[in-house]
Amino acid sequence: MVSAGSDAGPVTDQLITGVNSVKAGVETVNEAGGINGRQIKLIESPDNANPTKAVSGLRAQLAKEKPDAYIVTAGTQVSSAVAPILNQNKILFMNSANLDETADPKQHPLAFNLAASPRVVVEDYLPVFEAEGYKKIGILHGNSPYAKTFGELAETVFKENGYEVVGNVEYDSAALDMTAQISALRDAAPDVVVFNAYGAPTGYVLKGMTKLGWDVPMLGETSVASTPLVTQEPPDGLLGLPEVKNLKIEVNAATVYDPAAEATNKAVEKMKALGGIKGAMVNVLGYDGVLLIAAGAKSAGSTDAAAIAKALEDPKVNGNAGTAVYGSYPYSADSHEPKLPRGTHTFVPPAPIVNGQMGASK
Repeated sequence: MVSAGSDAGPVTDQLITGVNSVKAGVETVNEAGGINGRQIKLIESPDNANPTKAVSGLRAQLAKEKPDAYIVTAGTQVSSAVAPILNQNKILFMNSANLDETADPKQHPLAFNLAASPRVVVEDYLPVFEAEGYKKIGILHGNSPYAKTFGELAETVFKENGYEVVGNVEYDSAALDMTAQISALRDAAPDVVVFNAYGAPTGYVLKGMTKLGWDVPMLGETSVASTPLVTQEPPDGLLGLPEVKNLKIEVNAATVYDPAAEATNKAVEKMKALGGIKGAMVNVLGYDGVLLIAAGAKSAGSTDAAAIAKALEDPKVNGNAGTAVYGSYPYSADSHEPKLPRGTHTFVPPAPIVNGQMGASK
């Protein structure tokens, strides 16, 4: 079962792409013989990433037939809402968000986070700081739960590694103008601005920088890279305009086209046939979730949720599933958050992203 829909406000593109990624994963597994000889049947919950509707849809499905697994591809609030129900009903849960509770097998033994942890995202800034000689860091972030975590963790990690955080400013993600917050950060005179934003706030931040005439390097984290605004040309985007001339965005390796990356390219072709990929490859973690389930079931020789979960804690299983976004998902008996190594992400100038990738042909 997958949380789905086609009208989820600012995360509509992410949700549609995420659902297509799950469909592509199902096709890939079914074409290879299914899960232990059985074809996967996908049930869509048309909840539009609304947590209340997602809970209602899940309960309605439970009243008819319990699903073997559940995938959330967009919306941290949906993940938080359905996690307790899935846990109570012993349903395998692949979570494209990154929640502390679904990373803890003591609380949710059948849940697995697919997204990189905030610490991995933050630590991958450090090589850039060192290479560019940045010493004084400014942090700008939104007020969502993830954005707050990012801001707090970034300050901690940067200070632990000897960098001076001269400002850590929070903005209201619902605001239409960020110039006051940007001005406050400018007064602190950082060498570089690290910022978090998704969707419309990305544009307000970048336009605010231009409005104030502040010429400073900017490093946008993975949520910025997932915003089509920075990888599309006008009139839909800002690519080529002054707003992005100082910007580099954080992406995973799968976002940069590599003709030798067979698993990634196979997934991209599948998703192109299903309507394409809007945004970067970080939005297609659902594909990997399906392949991980199949790999766990094959290793366990069973579709029992507990048996699959146990199998996925084995590096031989989570590292050889044929996944597309990350080559492996290093889970363990102590943590169901993928312990991805430092260097998983890199920073690149904004460029056109076609079907999730930079540098690929249309």
